Parts: sequence; C-alpha cells; structure tokens
Amino acid sequence: MINNIEDFNQILLSKRNTGNITCEFKNIQLASDKITKDQFLNEIGFKPIEIKENWKKVDKNEAQRILEYILSFDMAYDTELDAKPEAKTLSSYFLSIFHRKAAFFTNGYFEEDAGSYRLRGWTPITDSTFDTGILAIDKYKIGILWAEDTD
Repeated sequence: MINNIEDFNQILLSKRNTGNITCEFKNIQLASDKITKDQFLNEIGFKPIEIKENWKKVDKNEAQRILEYILSFDMAYDTELDAKPEAKTLSSYFLSIFHRKAAFFTNGYFEEDAGSYRLRGWTPITDSTFDTGILAIDKYKIGILWAEDTD
C-alpha cells in the first residue's frame, strides 16, 4: 500500500530491477508548457534537444498503459520485471498526484500486437538505448516517470 511519496519511491526504486528509473516533481507557475518541459528536463539532466515539437500528447488512460508497461518490462529484452505486480498501483499513484485536467506527454510510439503492448519507436531524451515514460504537467506542477534500458 502506498501512503505517501516516500513509500512510492521506495517501492519504485526497489522493484524496477533493471535499467534506470527517474521520478521527479517540481512546483511551477505555468507560463508555457513547452518552455517548462525543456527547462525541467535540462534541470534533471535529460536532453530535450531532439524532442522539441515531437512530444506526443496522450490521455490519462494511455499514460496509465505506458507507465504500466515501463514498470512491467525491460524494453531491451522484453522480459518481465519484479515491479510488474505493483505496476498498476505505482502508475495510478503517480498519475493521482496531478490535477484531473493535467496534460500527459510521451516520446514513444506504442503498438498492441497479439495482446502485447510494446514500445515501437521513440525520440530519445537520454543517452540510453531505450527510454520512454510519461511527463505530466498541470497548472502547479510538472513531473516525470521515466525508464531507461540498455542492450
């Protein structure tokens, strides 16, 4: 059970047992979500140079699916992770931190093939072989839950 952000981070970091996982939040005053996204990504050490206008806006349901995917599978080898049993709970908690009118963005393109939901393409924002996740923004905060895997 997740009672607070500390519980969330502890479970997240202990259960996604491969690659890197980044979860960051920042309070903001919304001037322009594009500027805010770039500034935020630079602040946390990501590289928004290539992504610029290529962010894909997704609804909350799609954001949930993407987060469940990155918490359930290694993107390089398509193997299940220890976090899979908690993926839905972790994803829901992350999304619940944002206002119901929040906007959600990803760098990835996903397909469902034979019942499997998978990353098929992306514009990188890290130096890792694979990287994707959700960047969320509402009137008062910005946050990211992002996975990186290498082959």
